[in-house]
Amino acid sequence: MGADLGKLLVIEKNERLTFSGYLINTLILITCFGTLIYPLLNHHGVIHFDCIFKGITGLPCPSCGYSAAVVGMFQKDLYHSFQHNPGWLMWIAFQLYLIFIGLKSIITAKQAVIGQRLLILLIILILLTWIGKFLIGPEYY
Repeated sequence: MGADLGKLLVIEKNERLTFSGYLINTLILITCFGTLIYPLLNHHGVIHFDCIFKGITGLPCPSCGYSAAVVGMFQKDLYHSFQHNPGWLMWIAFQLYLIFIGLKSIITAKQAVIGQRLLILLIILILLTWIGKFLIGPEYY
């Protein structure tokens, strides 16, 4: 059974995306578009999700306050936007980057890869954002 699962998760074969590769890239694209559009839908009361991480631990996750931060940006209140989540620009940039490489993968039929240095930088930025959330205070998460 374990070997069958490995065959299902093959992303590339003969340097071309497999069906699983297309499916995974498509799911990443849908997720990224959803993450970018969620703050607006949440602000207008169309949809709302509570943070699972915060619900379990009582602590904010690094992206807590992202929706309020994006809405603050649209309302031209950058001060409160950065208080709700100091890393909101990073989240938006990363989502746009994932959309770009996801589309590139689908168009070229080859899996695009995120560089190791970029991933390390992103992890450091996420940790700094999380520390920033604790320093700003609980009234913003």
